[in-house]
Amino acid sequence: MRKKIVGSSWKMHIDSIYKGEELAKEIRNLVGKIDEIDIFIIPTYPMIPVISKIFQGSCIKWGAQNVSYIEKGALTGEVPPLVLKELGCTYVEVGHAERRANLNETDETVNKKIKLIFKYGMIPIICIGETLSDLNNNYGKLRLETQILWALDGLNKDEIEKVVIAYEPVWAIGQSEAAKEDYVEEVHSFIRSVITDRYGEEVGQAVRIIYGGSVSPESAQKLCLKENVDGVFIGRFGLKAENFEKMVCAFK
Repeated sequence: MRKKIVGSSWKMHIDSIYKGEELAKEIRNLVGKIDEIDIFIIPTYPMIPVISKIFQGSCIKWGAQNVSYIEKGALTGEVPPLVLKELGCTYVEVGHAERRANLNETDETVNKKIKLIFKYGMIPIICIGETLSDLNNNYGKLRLETQILWALDGLNKDEIEKVVIAYEPVWAIGQSEAAKEDYVEEVHSFIRSVITDRYGEEVGQAVRIIYGGSVSPESAQKLCLKENVDGVFIGRFGLKAENFEKMVCAFK
Protein backbone atom coordinates (compact mmCIF):
# COMPACT_ATOMS: atom_id res chain seq x y z
CA MET A 1 0.00 0.00 0.00
CA ARG A 2 1.34 3.43 -0.92
CA LYS A 3 2.18 5.64 2.05
CA LYS A 4 0.45 9.00 1.84
CA ILE A 5 2.61 12.10 1.50
CA VAL A 6 1.88 15.78 2.13
CA GLY A 7 4.30 18.61 1.50
CA SER A 8 4.51 22.32 0.89
CA SER A 9 6.72 24.47 -1.29
CA TRP A 10 7.03 27.95 0.16
CA LYS A 11 8.23 29.34 -3.19
CA MET A 12 9.14 33.00 -2.40
CA HIS A 13 6.02 33.65 -0.32
CA ILE A 14 8.11 33.54 2.86
CA ASP A 15 10.47 36.44 2.19
CA SER A 16 12.33 36.47 5.50
CA ILE A 17 14.45 33.85 7.23
CA TYR A 18 12.94 34.92 10.54
CA LYS A 19 9.39 34.42 9.24
CA GLY A 20 10.40 31.01 7.90
CA GLU A 21 11.89 30.08 11.25
CA GLU A 22 8.68 30.97 13.08
CA LEU A 23 6.48 29.09 10.60
CA ALA A 24 8.71 26.02 10.78
CA LYS A 25 8.45 26.00 14.59
CA GLU A 26 4.66 26.26 14.42
CA ILE A 27 4.48 23.41 11.89
CA ARG A 28 6.76 21.20 13.98
CA ASN A 29 4.63 21.78 17.06
CA LEU A 30 1.47 20.79 15.20
CA VAL A 31 2.53 17.86 12.99
CA GLY A 32 6.09 16.97 13.98
CA LYS A 33 5.06 13.73 15.66
CA ILE A 34 2.74 12.43 12.93
CA ASP A 35 4.47 9.47 11.35
CA GLU A 36 1.54 7.76 9.61
CA ILE A 37 2.31 9.78 6.47
CA ASP A 38 5.40 11.39 4.96
CA ILE A 39 5.59 15.15 5.54
CA PHE A 40 7.99 17.62 3.94
CA ILE A 41 8.63 21.36 3.62
CA ILE A 42 10.52 22.99 0.74
CA PRO A 43 11.76 26.54 1.49
CA THR A 44 14.10 28.80 -0.47
CA TYR A 45 17.76 27.72 -0.48
CA PRO A 46 19.10 30.04 2.27
CA MET A 47 16.39 28.89 4.70
CA ILE A 48 17.29 25.20 4.46
CA PRO A 49 19.98 25.23 7.20
CA VAL A 50 17.63 27.12 9.52
CA ILE A 51 14.55 24.94 9.16
CA SER A 52 16.59 21.73 9.09
CA LYS A 53 17.68 22.42 12.67
CA ILE A 54 14.06 22.98 13.67
CA PHE A 55 12.81 19.78 11.99
CA GLN A 56 15.63 17.51 13.23
CA GLY A 57 14.21 14.92 15.59
CA SER A 58 10.72 15.32 14.16
CA CYS A 59 8.90 13.37 11.43
CA ILE A 60 9.17 16.31 9.03
CA LYS A 61 11.64 16.15 6.14
CA TRP A 62 12.89 19.08 4.08
CA GLY A 63 14.07 19.71 0.57
CA ALA A 64 14.94 22.22 -2.15
CA GLN A 65 12.95 23.95 -4.89
CA ASN A 66 15.49 23.21 -7.61
CA VAL A 67 18.93 21.77 -8.38
CA SER A 68 21.48 22.21 -11.14
CA TYR A 69 21.38 19.81 -14.09
CA ILE A 70 25.18 19.32 -13.83
CA GLU A 71 27.13 18.26 -10.76
CA LYS A 72 29.47 21.25 -10.61
CA GLY A 73 31.06 23.86 -12.84
CA ALA A 74 30.72 27.38 -14.21
CA LEU A 75 26.98 27.90 -13.76
CA THR A 76 26.64 31.10 -11.78
CA GLY A 77 23.69 31.10 -9.39
CA GLU A 78 23.00 27.37 -9.63
CA VAL A 79 23.20 24.91 -6.72
CA PRO A 80 24.97 21.54 -7.04
CA PRO A 81 23.26 18.38 -5.78
CA LEU A 82 26.04 17.55 -3.32
CA VAL A 83 25.36 20.76 -1.39
CA LEU A 84 21.69 19.81 -1.04
CA LYS A 85 22.66 16.32 0.13
CA GLU A 86 25.04 17.80 2.69
CA LEU A 87 22.21 20.02 3.96
CA GLY A 88 20.18 16.91 4.69
CA CYS A 89 17.60 17.36 1.93
CA THR A 90 15.37 14.36 1.33
CA TYR A 91 13.35 15.83 -1.55
CA VAL A 92 14.09 18.08 -4.52
CA GLU A 93 11.34 19.71 -6.56
CA VAL A 94 11.87 19.78 -10.33
CA GLY A 95 9.93 20.85 -13.39
CA HIS A 96 7.50 23.30 -11.83
CA ALA A 97 5.35 25.13 -14.39
CA GLU A 98 6.73 28.50 -13.29
CA ARG A 99 10.27 27.38 -14.07
CA ARG A 100 9.23 25.84 -17.36
CA ALA A 101 7.47 29.05 -18.42
CA ASN A 102 9.77 31.71 -16.97
CA LEU A 103 13.20 30.07 -16.88
CA ASN A 104 13.03 27.90 -20.00
CA GLU A 105 13.24 24.61 -18.12
CA THR A 106 12.73 21.75 -20.57
CA ASP A 107 11.77 18.09 -20.27
CA GLU A 108 15.38 17.23 -21.10
CA THR A 109 16.88 19.32 -18.28
CA VAL A 110 14.26 17.98 -15.87
CA ASN A 111 15.39 14.44 -16.72
CA LYS A 112 19.05 15.35 -16.14
CA LYS A 113 18.18 16.82 -12.75
CA ILE A 114 16.19 13.75 -11.72
CA LYS A 115 19.14 11.47 -12.49
CA LEU A 116 21.44 13.64 -10.37
CA ILE A 117 18.94 13.74 -7.53
CA PHE A 118 18.96 9.94 -7.42
CA LYS A 119 22.73 9.80 -7.77
CA TYR A 120 23.02 11.77 -4.56
CA GLY A 121 20.45 9.72 -2.68
CA MET A 122 17.53 12.15 -2.70
CA ILE A 123 13.98 11.84 -4.04
CA PRO A 124 12.58 13.99 -6.85
CA ILE A 125 9.20 15.68 -6.63
CA ILE A 126 8.43 15.78 -10.36
CA CYS A 127 5.95 18.49 -11.33
CA ILE A 128 3.85 17.89 -14.43
CA GLY A 129 0.78 19.66 -15.73
CA GLU A 130 -1.16 20.80 -18.77
CA THR A 131 -1.91 24.41 -19.70
CA LEU A 132 -5.37 25.83 -20.36
CA SER A 133 -4.50 25.91 -24.07
CA ASP A 134 -3.57 22.21 -23.91
CA LEU A 135 -6.88 21.48 -22.25
CA ASN A 136 -8.96 23.48 -24.70
CA ASN A 137 -7.27 21.86 -27.69
CA ASN A 138 -7.50 18.32 -26.30
CA TYR A 139 -3.71 18.06 -25.90
CA GLY A 140 -3.79 17.72 -22.11
CA LYS A 141 -3.13 14.00 -21.86
CA LEU A 142 -0.50 14.13 -24.59
CA ARG A 143 1.33 16.87 -22.67
CA LEU A 144 1.21 14.85 -19.46
CA GLU A 145 2.35 11.62 -21.11
CA THR A 146 5.27 13.43 -22.78
CA GLN A 147 6.38 14.99 -19.49
CA ILE A 148 6.09 11.67 -17.64
CA LEU A 149 8.05 9.61 -20.16
CA TRP A 150 10.77 12.26 -20.45
CA ALA A 151 11.06 12.49 -16.65
CA LEU A 152 11.42 8.73 -16.16
CA ASP A 153 13.62 8.02 -19.17
CA GLY A 154 16.79 6.14 -18.23
CA LEU A 155 15.77 5.43 -14.63
CA ASN A 156 15.82 1.91 -13.22
CA LYS A 157 12.85 0.17 -11.62
CA ASP A 158 13.83 0.98 -8.04
CA GLU A 159 14.27 4.66 -8.90
CA ILE A 160 10.94 4.95 -10.68
CA GLU A 161 9.14 3.40 -7.71
CA LYS A 162 10.61 6.11 -5.45
CA VAL A 163 9.64 9.17 -7.51
CA VAL A 164 6.82 11.40 -6.36
CA ILE A 165 4.82 12.86 -9.23
CA ALA A 166 3.07 16.13 -8.47
CA TYR A 167 0.23 16.73 -10.89
CA GLU A 168 -0.22 20.49 -11.04
CA PRO A 169 -2.54 21.69 -13.82
CA VAL A 170 -1.08 25.02 -14.88
CA TRP A 171 -4.55 26.51 -15.16
CA ALA A 172 -5.23 25.79 -11.45
CA ILE A 173 -2.01 27.20 -9.96
CA GLY A 174 -2.63 30.40 -8.00
CA GLN A 175 -6.39 30.27 -8.50
CA SER A 176 -9.09 30.63 -5.86
CA GLU A 177 -9.99 26.92 -6.04
CA ALA A 178 -8.30 23.63 -6.81
CA ALA A 179 -9.33 21.42 -9.71
CA LYS A 180 -12.40 19.32 -8.94
CA GLU A 181 -11.62 16.11 -7.12
CA ASP A 182 -13.24 13.84 -9.73
CA TYR A 183 -11.17 15.44 -12.47
CA VAL A 184 -8.00 15.03 -10.39
CA GLU A 185 -8.78 11.35 -9.81
CA GLU A 186 -9.33 10.83 -13.53
CA VAL A 187 -5.99 12.43 -14.40
CA HIS A 188 -4.10 10.60 -11.65
CA SER A 189 -5.54 7.32 -12.93
CA PHE A 190 -4.32 8.24 -16.43
CA ILE A 191 -0.84 9.08 -15.10
CA ARG A 192 -0.66 5.74 -13.33
CA SER A 193 -1.78 3.95 -16.49
CA VAL A 194 0.98 5.62 -18.53
CA ILE A 195 3.59 4.39 -16.05
CA THR A 196 2.02 0.93 -15.86
CA ASP A 197 1.90 0.53 -19.63
CA ARG A 198 5.59 1.42 -19.96
CA TYR A 199 7.10 -0.09 -16.80
CA GLY A 200 4.64 -2.72 -15.56
CA GLU A 201 1.91 -3.08 -12.95
CA GLU A 202 4.22 -3.34 -9.94
CA VAL A 203 5.98 -0.08 -10.75
CA GLY A 204 2.77 1.69 -11.70
CA GLN A 205 1.14 0.80 -8.41
CA ALA A 206 4.20 1.83 -6.37
CA VAL A 207 4.58 5.39 -7.68
CA ARG A 208 2.99 8.05 -5.49
CA ILE A 209 1.02 10.73 -7.32
CA ILE A 210 0.07 13.88 -5.44
CA TYR A 211 -2.03 16.87 -6.43
CA GLY A 212 -0.90 20.50 -6.37
CA GLY A 213 -2.69 23.60 -7.58
CA SER A 214 -4.55 25.85 -5.12
CA VAL A 215 -5.01 23.04 -2.59
CA SER A 216 -6.92 24.23 0.49
CA PRO A 217 -8.05 22.47 3.68
CA GLU A 218 -11.49 22.15 2.11
CA SER A 219 -10.31 20.59 -1.16
CA ALA A 220 -7.88 18.30 0.72
CA GLN A 221 -10.84 16.79 2.58
CA LYS A 222 -12.32 15.73 -0.78
CA LEU A 223 -9.11 14.74 -2.51
CA CYS A 224 -8.06 12.39 0.29
CA LEU A 225 -11.02 10.13 -0.54
CA LYS A 226 -9.80 9.40 -4.05
CA GLU A 227 -8.01 6.12 -4.75
CA ASN A 228 -5.19 7.52 -6.89
CA VAL A 229 -4.53 10.70 -4.91
CA ASP A 230 -1.64 9.80 -2.61
CA GLY A 231 -1.31 13.24 -1.05
CA VAL A 232 -1.11 16.93 -1.82
CA PHE A 233 1.59 19.45 -2.70
CA ILE A 234 0.57 22.69 -1.06
CA GLY A 235 1.38 26.26 -2.04
CA ARG A 236 0.12 29.46 -0.45
CA PHE A 237 -2.65 27.75 1.56
CA GLY A 238 0.06 25.98 3.54
CA LEU A 239 1.68 29.18 4.77
CA LYS A 240 -0.43 29.10 7.92
CA ALA A 241 0.54 26.25 10.21
CA GLU A 242 -3.04 25.45 11.20
CA ASN A 243 -4.03 25.07 7.53
CA PHE A 244 -1.06 22.80 6.88
CA GLU A 245 -2.05 20.69 9.88
CA LYS A 246 -5.60 20.27 8.56
CA MET A 247 -4.34 19.04 5.21
CA VAL A 248 -1.86 16.64 6.81
CA CYS A 249 -4.57 15.23 9.05
CA ALA A 250 -6.90 14.76 6.07
CA PHE A 251 -4.52 12.10 4.73
CA LYS A 252 -3.72 10.34 8.02
